[in-house]
Amino acid sequence: MKTSYSYLLILILTLFSGCDPTSKANQLEFSIESKIENSQPIRFSNAKANPEENELVGVYYMPSWNTSPDPAVDRDSFWSCLTGRGDCASLQNTGIWGARGRVYNARFPYEGPYLDRKPIEELKGFYKRDDPEVIKKQLQFMKSYGIDFFAYDWFYGRNYYYHLYFGPQSTIYYPKGWEIDPNRDGRVAVPGLEEWNDQLKVMLEVNASLPENEQMKWAINWCDDSHERWMAWLKIGSPDEMARKANYEGEKPDRALYLKVHEKITRQWTDNYFNRNDYLKSTDGRPIIYFYFPQDAESRAAYYGLELKDLLDLSQKVAKEQGFPGIKFIAVTAGPMMPNEKAYGLPTKWVAKNPNRPWEGGEYRNKQLLQEYVPRLKSMGFEGMTAYVYHNFMEKSNKSYADMRETYRGHWNMWSEKFKDDPNFEYQVPVAMGWDMRPAGGTWPQASGFPSEPEKDRVHSDKNSFASKLRDAQTISRKYRNSNGNTVMICCWNEYLEGNYIEPTESHGYDYLEAIRDTFKK
Repeated sequence: MKTSYSYLLILILTLFSGCDPTSKANQLEFSIESKIENSQPIRFSNAKANPEENELVGVYYMPSWNTSPDPAVDRDSFWSCLTGRGDCASLQNTGIWGARGRVYNARFPYEGPYLDRKPIEELKGFYKRDDPEVIKKQLQFMKSYGIDFFAYDWFYGRNYYYHLYFGPQSTIYYPKGWEIDPNRDGRVAVPGLEEWNDQLKVMLEVNASLPENEQMKWAINWCDDSHERWMAWLKIGSPDEMARKANYEGEKPDRALYLKVHEKITRQWTDNYFNRNDYLKSTDGRPIIYFYFPQDAESRAAYYGLELKDLLDLSQKVAKEQGFPGIKFIAVTAGPMMPNEKAYGLPTKWVAKNPNRPWEGGEYRNKQLLQEYVPRLKSMGFEGMTAYVYHNFMEKSNKSYADMRETYRGHWNMWSEKFKDDPNFEYQVPVAMGWDMRPAGGTWPQASGFPSEPEKDRVHSDKNSFASKLRDAQTISRKYRNSNGNTVMICCWNEYLEGNYIEPTESHGYDYLEAIRDTFKK
């Protein structure tokens, strides 16, 4: 998803119990109907030879969604961009690429389609995102090849009001006992709903239907990263929204409502997810939340005079009120590190250009380099950090997979050393299989319609180079085990538009899954 040099990049990348290995005391093996390439039964193991040394392997899972304005037509956000440019919403997004969308010419030609990224036949090729048979295969592949949990990229739209007495909206989550307006079909007083959760819903249903020792653990990776979502929130109560009766008098995005929506988000976690047996928890029983790009949430909370710690503290309070021992927050962050790049750094404050009309826009200020931002994470309430994708380390940028391996080693060593004496803040070692955003138009868009750094869309690995990177990650994880913990985070299961996917495809088959299995010996 997604590291950026400006908040503009964030727009394109909106595109997150008991996993303690010491509890895995007995090894179980069994066959399931699904076969892999060599027609051998998939093997499951719920134990490791030496649980003190072995790693807990997580993988990020990115949902796709329907980009068609016609509800009768399903135009998948992934497949429409892999199979051609005509229906690719990523290329047509004027908010990203400018008024004409992604422009093609001799210098920056369209290079697709990208049919080599088509999932294997066992996954039904360009599958339907909520097909339970496909999702069952995905979960089984993860489990059988040594992945311990997936972190589902979880998106939330704060601006949506809805009516609980209106049939299609009646199943949307709303905390019991919270205020509604019975005169308007039970219109909720506090807006907000999950977005792009089609896959998650089916994944959890399928997972729960499996025998317990075949189930995957999972966690939320909260992606509060969309500038478009922020502007939609600020637009609540604007004259335009009132005129078209999208909202009513008294519905406005003030500080009190912002906090109430955050409480609602946390209640959705506690009511729907944290009490599940398959939800990932720390060794002390606290549910784990990965928090993608905390700087974005911090900068927007600052608009209301709030610190990010205020939000995390509120979540902790709600979780404890609902009977949980608290929440373990892990920051997922990255960013520029060179002084000359500070203009593209991690913002800590958003300021409206016109305080009376904030929905017309503003700017992100007080930007920090990554090495300035990271030391602040613990004071915000985080107990660890990891990454989704690192695109650079200091002056070194990724223009090949060899470059990526070098930049990752720089981060691993820097952050492992920084936190080696702090047992209360862990660095979960991240790994990525590559980067190539050409299906979505290219890396770092410009309003002129061109990618600004197309040379960065050639970060390609293979089974051997990926396996070597996994072994390096394992080595650094074990070297700093006392402070780093034992989690290795892999990006990603299915970031098809960013060229970062380990799901079996027609081009690489099971190579990446086999590399994980062989490295971590599960």
